[in-house]
Amino acid sequence: MFGMAVFLTEGLTAHLLYTQYVVSGRPVYAALSGAYLYAAISVVVQLLAFPGVFTPSGLLGAGAQSAVWMWVFWHGGFPGLVVASLVLRRFFPRGSQRIAYRRLIAAGLIACAAIVAAAACDIALEHVTWLPDLIAGGSYQKLAENPVAIAVVCLNVGALLGLVAVTRLRTMLQLWLAVALLAGSVDVLLTLHAGSRYSVGWYAARIAAVCASSAVLGMLLWEISHLYRSLHRAHESLMETSVRDGLTKTFNRQYFNAQYPELLDMAVNAGRPLSVLMVDIDYFKQFNDNFGHRAGDECLQAVALTLQGGLRRQWDFVARFGGEEFVVVLPNCNTSAAADVAESLRSAVEALNIDAPHSPKGRVTVSIGTATSGPRGPETSGELLEEADRGLYRAKRAGRNCVEAYAV
Repeated sequence: MFGMAVFLTEGLTAHLLYTQYVVSGRPVYAALSGAYLYAAISVVVQLLAFPGVFTPSGLLGAGAQSAVWMWVFWHGGFPGLVVASLVLRRFFPRGSQRIAYRRLIAAGLIACAAIVAAAACDIALEHVTWLPDLIAGGSYQKLAENPVAIAVVCLNVGALLGLVAVTRLRTMLQLWLAVALLAGSVDVLLTLHAGSRYSVGWYAARIAAVCASSAVLGMLLWEISHLYRSLHRAHESLMETSVRDGLTKTFNRQYFNAQYPELLDMAVNAGRPLSVLMVDIDYFKQFNDNFGHRAGDECLQAVALTLQGGLRRQWDFVARFGGEEFVVVLPNCNTSAAADVAESLRSAVEALNIDAPHSPKGRVTVSIGTATSGPRGPETSGELLEEADRGLYRAKRAGRNCVEAYAV
């Protein structure tokens, strides 16, 4: 269970770091991915070679010293590869033009890590007799007294101190990689202090090893979750922006063209009315000529805000139809209710008291045409919209600043 847990966490971390490399193109991520791949391979081989797990003497032709030497290569090789990634960081800084060769660099770095892992496995399994004994009867006494133990401790502590000195732990990855190296150092020290397999200290060291292997993985998963939430919010914001008019912040023509036919089809199928209001700002060209386009934009914004504020139901909406024209869609709204809404909108715009000397009223006003679908009314979106437009022209011929319904 311990071996598989570490293998899975180290393997997933290697994969996610490689994904970071693919996205960013920075070789340091490929180097770190290779380091975690090395650790994943090492723990699997140690698990297979460990006596008593699968066979009394271990698989792969392992000898009595194979598992402990794989532990040495694992805990000494990983921090060594982390140090190598720090050196690589100096040669390939952010924005380096050598990034053009990133595929070759990544393949080379990961291949180097795999070759180192293969060499370590070969030595620990096939040529372990070349190496001194580090364990006897489950006791780590010989390991604790061997210079190899000091070298492993120095590699872990040195890698931790080097990481802190070189990076100052400026990023989340650097911080949690330092946590992983710290937990790895604790794992080594607890193992050496425990003195033998299956002691309390030995089990505590296994817990520290799991923490060391999962620290960076936890950070990467949190970062992915955070990026997913940010992407979701950005997508929602983009979708909202794509259906809004840039000036008035009402819905745009594209949104209207997509939603209006669907709402009308739903209304017709349900046997319910749907009303459309065509709203036009009176004498807007003269307003622009007198006050300029900036004042015209401010007028459009004020009128749009008033139209939006005059709708009380959440399914009603306003869209900018073009120029100074707006369209209001009122699902489940009959002819008399549509006339009431239109009159309230007309009054609200007039109450803004925006000066317009060219207008007979001396202020900005709107003309509104209404049309409602029904049992005898139009069943196509184009016909209903055309009838609302005819109502608008009737309102203009009637002197503007009024509401007119198309007579079916």
